[in-house]
Amino acid sequence: MSDAADVQSATDMNYSTLLLEINDGIATITLNRPERLNCFNRTMVLEFRDLWVKLRADPDVRVMVLRAAPGRAFCSGVDVKEGWRVPGEDRTPFDQEDPGEWLGPKSNKVWKPFIVAVHGMAAGGAFYWLNEADIVICTEDATFFDPHLKFGKISAVEPIGAMGRIPLQEITRMVLLADAERIGAATALRISLVTEVTTTQALWPRAQELAAMIAQRHPVAVQGSVRAIWEAQSLPRAQALTNGLRYIQVGKPLATDPAPAELRSKGWTVR
Repeated sequence: MSDAADVQSATDMNYSTLLLEINDGIATITLNRPERLNCFNRTMVLEFRDLWVKLRADPDVRVMVLRAAPGRAFCSGVDVKEGWRVPGEDRTPFDQEDPGEWLGPKSNKVWKPFIVAVHGMAAGGAFYWLNEADIVICTEDATFFDPHLKFGKISAVEPIGAMGRIPLQEITRMVLLADAERIGAATALRISLVTEVTTTQALWPRAQELAAMIAQRHPVAVQGSVRAIWEAQSLPRAQALTNGLRYIQVGKPLATDPAPAELRSKGWTVR
C-alpha cells in the first residue's frame, strides 16, 4: 500500500474523513481516520450518504473500490467515543436508524460493483461494507471480529447481514467469542468471507487490477447482474429467477455494445 497522504482527490467532492479518486471508470474511496483506526463517526456516515448519491449518478464511475489509510486497522467499527448520532439528541425506542443504511452502497441503491480491500483489523461496523461487497480481498495480516459482546451490546445487524455470505456457525462463533478470537486471513478465505489474500504491498494494486477488468464490461449488463444477484438473496428461488429474467429483458436492448477494443481483456487467468 502507498501512503494515504499520496492519494489526492480527483473531483470537487471534498470530505474530511474520506479520500476520493476517480480514474478510468474506477472510484477509489479511502477511509481516512488512521489516528482513530479508521472508525466511522457521524461525519463519515453523512459523507458516505452524500458520496453514494453522487457516485450513483456519475456515468464516469463503473466500479468502486473501498480501502483504508495505512495503519493497524481497515476499520474498527463505530467510533466509541463520538458515536454516530447527533450528540444529545432525544430519541424514542421507535426512532430506529442504523448507520448501515447510509454507509453501504447497496443500501443506497448503488448497483455499481463494489470491491473492498482489507488490511489489519476489520471489526464490528466494518461488516456494513463487507456485507455489501461484491468482492472482498485482504492482506495476510488481516483479522475479522465482532466485539459487541465485549461491551455488553447485542450483536445483530452486522452478523445477520453476513448470512448467506459465510456459514451460520462461523457467524455465531465470531459473535459469541467477541474479542477473544479473531478470524485470520486463511480462515476468512476458507469460509468465503474473502476471495483472495495478498501481501500488504500488493493489496491496493490488486484491487485496482480487479476493478479495471470489471470496468471493461458494459455498465448496464454489470449493474443489472449485480442488482439481480443481490435481490435474489431475499427472495424465494422461483421469484428470484423471475425477477432475474425481467432484468435480462429490460437490460438486453441497452447492453449490446461490446467494450472498445482498447479495453477488452487480453486473456484470462486461473484462480
